[in-house]
Amino acid sequence: MAQRSRGERVLGPYPIGRQWRVVVVGAGGERDSRFYPTKEKAEEVIRSVRKEFAKQGRKTMQEALDAYEEYLSTDKQNKAVSVANTMYRLETFFSDRDMMLGDLTPRACEGYYEELRKRSTRTKKVFSVDSHRTILAAAKTFLRWCCAKPRRWVSRSPVEEVQGVGKRKHGKPQLRIDEARRWVAKATEMAGRGESGAVAALVSLLMGMRASEITTRVARDLDDGGRLLWIPDAKTEAGKRTLQVPEVLQPYLKGLAEGKGPQGHLFGDHWRDWVRKWVKRICKEAKVPQVTAHGMRGLHSTLALEHGASAHVVASSLGHESFSTTVESYAKPEAIAGARQRRVLTVLDGGRLASSP
Repeated sequence: MAQRSRGERVLGPYPIGRQWRVVVVGAGGERDSRFYPTKEKAEEVIRSVRKEFAKQGRKTMQEALDAYEEYLSTDKQNKAVSVANTMYRLETFFSDRDMMLGDLTPRACEGYYEELRKRSTRTKKVFSVDSHRTILAAAKTFLRWCCAKPRRWVSRSPVEEVQGVGKRKHGKPQLRIDEARRWVAKATEMAGRGESGAVAALVSLLMGMRASEITTRVARDLDDGGRLLWIPDAKTEAGKRTLQVPEVLQPYLKGLAEGKGPQGHLFGDHWRDWVRKWVKRICKEAKVPQVTAHGMRGLHSTLALEHGASAHVVASSLGHESFSTTVESYAKPEAIAGARQRRVLTVLDGGRLASSP
């Protein structure tokens, strides 16, 4: 079967001996090869051809990315930080943004992914498996959007053929119960000294909130005399929820809200890393293993399930649409098994909770 034409495009430059080859492919698949003495001259010709294509209404990669960013912000109404994270991932993957979108090939996408896996991050470390696979997933979502109606900027997504490498990690290390008690005691001591970061860290454990949800809360979100905390915006519908504030946290949160306007940030202006740093700082002070704010969120779900909270309640409190997300990435498997076992024992005992052996 003849390969279906992908329209006009320019390929190269390819080193051929001491020259550099540029291939211009016509709408019908015909190819015109030109040779240039230097790579710089070949790249100059490629840019000129791409400008001509752009005049004909074809999209460059940068133009497509700009349109996608507008779509995420305006049509989907994603939060600014979510849009910024998505665009960072896409710009990290698609290094040649002057390229015409239609010139993108499966081979080029494979090359992008291979290069990404070897590249250093902003912190001078190689991308983790979770990071490079998340970036790849963002690239696939973007190109599916480019293929969809009414755009149809490309007929198919060349990145779909790229397979993610490595196994993702699910869940983060969690403290044991005795360690968690020491951690809470130290965090409470620091919160009593007026450290708002310690309060934020306590919220991550006692309320199971995401670090980004904590730092974006404003004074008006604290309601009903400090007994409720509203989360009106989130990346999913399930994330929009109202949580009960534990009594131990109420005076701290009310103190932070005091004197602030309705839209004043409850914890001040901080990036989500601020919560993570405070969780680790308290770990060091309490002399317990270092864990993350995400790990504290996982510990919240583990302890809730171990003490009889239903799967639905735990998933809802964490802002998950599906309990499978809670199981996969947050709660320890033994907590799930224990909760199920207790329910079975209750039924077998005629509706009463079975006593421990």
